[in-house]
Amino acid sequence: MVILEAINVAKSYGGLKVLTDVNFQVNKGEILGIIGPNGAGKTTFMNLISCLTPITGGVIKYKGEVINNKKPYEIAKLGIARTFQIVKPFTGLTVLENVMVGAFYGKNQVNSKKDAIKIAEESLEIVGLSEFKDKDPRILPLAKRKKLEVARALAMGPELLLLDEVMAGLNPKELDEMLLEIKKLKEKGITIIAIEHVMKAIMEISERIVVLHLGKKIAEGKPEEIVRNPQVIEAYLGSKYKMEE
Repeated sequence: MVILEAINVAKSYGGLKVLTDVNFQVNKGEILGIIGPNGAGKTTFMNLISCLTPITGGVIKYKGEVINNKKPYEIAKLGIARTFQIVKPFTGLTVLENVMVGAFYGKNQVNSKKDAIKIAEESLEIVGLSEFKDKDPRILPLAKRKKLEVARALAMGPELLLLDEVMAGLNPKELDEMLLEIKKLKEKGITIIAIEHVMKAIMEISERIVVLHLGKKIAEGKPEEIVRNPQVIEAYLGSKYKMEE
């Protein structure tokens, strides 16, 4: 079953074309990776799905419904949640309270503080941050702040989770932990679109990968196909990914 479909999606800022005729589908329950050089339009595409910026052309469908003109809060209530590249916890709130915000504004439409606390605690447990729930998020190291970002998105009760470079800047041990957390989310039935520059990570978790370059889709396929695609190697991966003669 297709949960998200992009049809001829385009985004321009004045005369600057950021995305041009991007087409692909995301199947329910899969992890789809999106890769490409800086400036390829990856985060812009996430912003279009989230309706944080208006689409210029084409159509984005979620579960068969066109979502082009939705408001961000409407997108959240449909079951789409996301993380952001730059992690910015809400200041003045504890780790738990940060995640509670997601519970109040997500698909579950929580109305009571008691229910929000329960959902937030469950989300923190999933990402391994329960022991920090009463802490100020500013004391957390980068890896844990990224997990907090994921927990806040999880508290929204998403069917589709958009992960924007949640593994950037992590050391090998932290990276392995984050990969394990993402695999657990898939096991819970959550569909994931992940933008990532860490090739080891994106190749390990993705069932399919879409490659963007200069705002256009230049390739789509399984990880093993992508690393052997001459156009992808030329535009992004580099010669170290070329197959040995």
